[in-house]
Amino acid sequence: MSKFWKTVLLTAAATGAAAFVLYQLDLDAAREELADDGVPGPDPENMGEEDVAMLLNELASQL
Repeated sequence: MSKFWKTVLLTAAATGAAAFVLYQLDLDAAREELADDGVPGPDPENMGEEDVAMLLNELASQL
């Protein structure tokens, strides 16, 4: 097997392993963020006033 094909095979294996690890990490993070109703993200009913103010400031800066 030529050096080129060995490099391609090694690169593909490393990319697949990295993608698998990142996929697993993302799934773990998503499971923790699920609210009781199954919608991802923070629960809007339990947000503090500081969080709401921060989100409004971010929205205002984007407009």
